[in-house]
Amino acid sequence: MAGLAIHTSERSRWTLWLMMTALLGSLLSTTLAWSDDGKIHFEIPPSTAYKALNLFAQQADIQILYPFDLVKDMQLKGLSGRYSIAGGIETLVAGTCLEINASAAGNLVLTATDTNEGIWFMRSNKCSNKGVFTALLAGFTTLVANAEEAPVQQRAVILEEVVVTAQKREESLQETPISITAFSARELENQRISNVMDLANKVPALNLVPFAGTRVAPNLFIRGMGNLNTQSTNDMATGIYIDGVPVGRGIGLATDFADLERIEVLRGPQGTLWGRNTTAGAINFITQKPDDELSGLVQLTAGSWEERGVRASINAPLNDKLFVRAGYMYTENDGWVDNNNSTLPNQINFNEDEKEAMKLAVRYEATDEITVDYGYDFSNMTYGNLFYQVIDGPNAVSGRQEKASPTQGLYPSDADISGHNLTLTWMLGDITLKSITAYRDLDSNTHMNFIDSFTQSRTMDQNQFSQELQFLGDAMDGRLSYVAGVFYIEEEADETAISSFAGGALVDDWMVEAEATSAAAFGQVTWTPSGFDEKLALTLGLRYTSDTRDARKTYRNPGFTPDITGLVLDGDTDFDSTDPMVTLAYTFSDNINGYAKYSTGYRAGGFNTQSTPELFSAGFDKEDVDSYEVGLKSKFFQDRALVNLAVFYNEYENLQVDQVRSPPVFVDTLNAGAATMSGMEIEGSAVLVAGLSANFYYAYLNAEYDSYIDGGVELESSRVVPNSPNWQVGAGLTYEFPSTGFGDVTVSIDYRSQDEFYSNPKKTTLTSGYEIWNARLELAQIPLGIVGDLRVAAWGKNLGDEEYRLSTTNLGELSAQYGPPRSTGIDLTYEF
Repeated sequence: MAGLAIHTSERSRWTLWLMMTALLGSLLSTTLAWSDDGKIHFEIPPSTAYKALNLFAQQADIQILYPFDLVKDMQLKGLSGRYSIAGGIETLVAGTCLEINASAAGNLVLTATDTNEGIWFMRSNKCSNKGVFTALLAGFTTLVANAEEAPVQQRAVILEEVVVTAQKREESLQETPISITAFSARELENQRISNVMDLANKVPALNLVPFAGTRVAPNLFIRGMGNLNTQSTNDMATGIYIDGVPVGRGIGLATDFADLERIEVLRGPQGTLWGRNTTAGAINFITQKPDDELSGLVQLTAGSWEERGVRASINAPLNDKLFVRAGYMYTENDGWVDNNNSTLPNQINFNEDEKEAMKLAVRYEATDEITVDYGYDFSNMTYGNLFYQVIDGPNAVSGRQEKASPTQGLYPSDADISGHNLTLTWMLGDITLKSITAYRDLDSNTHMNFIDSFTQSRTMDQNQFSQELQFLGDAMDGRLSYVAGVFYIEEEADETAISSFAGGALVDDWMVEAEATSAAAFGQVTWTPSGFDEKLALTLGLRYTSDTRDARKTYRNPGFTPDITGLVLDGDTDFDSTDPMVTLAYTFSDNINGYAKYSTGYRAGGFNTQSTPELFSAGFDKEDVDSYEVGLKSKFFQDRALVNLAVFYNEYENLQVDQVRSPPVFVDTLNAGAATMSGMEIEGSAVLVAGLSANFYYAYLNAEYDSYIDGGVELESSRVVPNSPNWQVGAGLTYEFPSTGFGDVTVSIDYRSQDEFYSNPKKTTLTSGYEIWNARLELAQIPLGIVGDLRVAAWGKNLGDEEYRLSTTNLGELSAQYGPPRSTGIDLTYEF
C-alpha cells in the first residue's frame, strides 16, 4: 500500500490524522453512493478453466464447486471489469457447456448442459460426467451443512500467479529468465517483513546481519558478494530500490516502509537494467498504488519485550480520475538486552526500537493514455544499538547475554529518511514512455558501545536527486519487445565520526564531505523468431555508465596520530563501464521454461572514510564481475506445484577488500582480490491437497578468494569469503481449515537453517550455523455483521529459543552479536 509520511512530532501526527480523517470522510460519502452497487472488479486473463474459475473464486471470495474432470482441457476467454457475482460468472463461462447453480450453502455449483457445443469447448466430452459431479456435490453439501451462515473461505487449490517487474515491465515470474524471490502483500504481513533487515533467513543465497557499527544498516550478501562497511563514499554490492528509485546509502535500511505491495529480490548481477552497484543483485520495494476501489485497513499488534504497534491505510477515489492512498505504521519495543546503567542520563536498552513510517500516494489518470503518480514516504527510527558480548577470554559470558551494565552506557540513536517520487506514464501507441523523477534525504545519528572498550558516535546527512526515462514497446506482432532509457543521479553527503577510548582519555575525530554523480544509457531487446514454434527467445542488453566521485577528509582530532591534526585531504576520481547481457530462453512446454544467461556488472569505486592519510586521496577503483547462469522454471499437476532451479558461476576481478590497519581506527579499501562464486538454488511450492500448501528452498554456495593481496603479499591461503555459508535451507507448511461458523482458521509453520560461516575475512571469526522454527495461527473472516473482515493472528519466532550468533568479530576481545530469543505476539486486523 502507498501511504503518508510524517515526523514523530505531535504536530506531524496531528497532520497525519487530519489527512486520514479527510480521506475517510471522502471514503464514507462515496461508500453511501456505491452501497447498492454490489459489484466487484474482476481481472482474469484468458486461461485454462480451472485457473480462471479459481481466480474468480478468489476475487469474489466465494467457493465454486465442480469436479476437475468436468473442465479439463477447457479454455475460458477471461473477464475484466466490474460485475456482480452472478453477472461475472455468466460472462466468464458464456459459450461453454457449463451450467451455473447455487448450493444451499451459497456456493456456486457448475454442472454440464445437455449439449457439448460451445466456442470454448475443447476436445473430449468432459461436460457429460454428471455422475462424478453428483457424488462430489453430495460430499460438499455434507461438509458445509453446519456452516450455511458462515463466511465462505476459498481454500487454495492451485498456486497463484506471481507478477514481477524485474525487466521494467509486468511479467509472470515463471516466464522471467532471472532468479527471483517475490513476496506479496499478504506474505509480507504473515512473515512480518517491513524493511530490508526483515529479509534475513527468508531468501535463498541471501545472508544478512546488522553492520558492526549500527543496526540500521545491513551487511548484505547475495551469492557470496556484499559489504562489511557502510559509508557515504562507498557503495553496496546489492542495489536497493523503492518504486524503481535507487537508495544511495545503506544507513537507515532497518527503518520500515509503509504500505508495501510486494518485494522482489533479484539474485545475481543486474548491471544492464538496474545499473551500477548490483554485482550481487537487486532488491525492489514496491508500494501500493491508489485505485478506484474503496478500501482500508487497521492493524493492532502486541508482543514480547512490550512490543506494541499500529498499522493503518485508506484508499479513496476522489473522482473518476483522481485516487489517493495514505498509509501509516508505528511500532515500539523495549529491546531484549537490558541496559542497567542507572548512573548516566538518557540511556536506552540495546536493540530497543521506536519506529514510524508513512506513505502518501496520489494517482491522476489524466487521459486513457497518461497517468501521473506522486508518492511521498517518510521513515523514522529511534533505537538502542546492537549488543556485542565477549565470548572468549576471562571476560567471556556463556550463553546468550540478555542484560548488561556498561560503564560507558548506551545513548539513543536515530535515523530519518524521506523521499519524493513523481512518475509519469504515457502510452504512445505501441510505445510506453515512463519518467521517474525522485529526491531522497537521509539524516542519521548513531551511538555505539563496543563491549565497553570504546564508544563511537557517527553522523551522516545525505541527499540525492535522480531522473530516469524509459521507453518500452513491442513490434513485429509481439515477437519483438524492448526497453531503453537513460538515467542520472547526483548525491551529496556529510559524514562525521568520533571514537572515544579509555573513557574519553583518547579521542579520534574526523569529518568527510562527499559528492558523486552517475549517468547511464541502457537498452534491452527480446526477439522471438517465427521458427522453433516461437518457443525460442533471444535477449540482448547493454548499459554504459559514467561515474565521478569527490571527497574531502578533515582529521579534526586524530588522537592516535596527533601530528596530523587539521590535515585536509582531497580525493577526485572517475570511472566508466560497459556491461553487456545475453540470454537464451526456451519454452519446453506450457509449464516448463529454461534459460541460459551471460552478463556483467560493476560496482563503482570511491573512497574509504576511515582510510589512512597515505591512501585516502587515491581511493579505490571499480569492481567487475562476469556471471554465467542456467535456470529452469517449471509447473506441474495443473498449476498445483512449481520448482525453479538456478545454477550460477561468477568471476570477480578488482575485488574491493577492506584492510584493517594499526591503530584499528584506520581501514583501507584496496582492489586487492579476485574471487569465484559458484552454486545452485532450488525454490519450490505446491498445493498438496485443498487447503494444504508447502514451500521450500535450498541454496548451495562455494565462495573462494583466488587472490587477496595487501602490500604486495598474497594472503589468499589465510583469508575466507565472509557471510557465505555453504548451504541454506528453508521449508514451510500452511493449512487452511474448512470454513466454520466462527471464521476461517489457517495455521503456518516454517523452518530455517544454515551452515557455519565467517563474519569477516579472518578465520578467527567463524560463526556457527543455526536453525530456527517460526509459526503463525490465524482466525479470519470473523463474522461481524457489518462491512469488512476481521482477523486475528498469533505468531511466534525462534520457537525453540535457539541461542545463535549473527556474527563474530575481534574488538580487542573476541565478541559476537546474538540473534533474538523466542518472541511471541498477536495481530488484530480489520480490513474493508
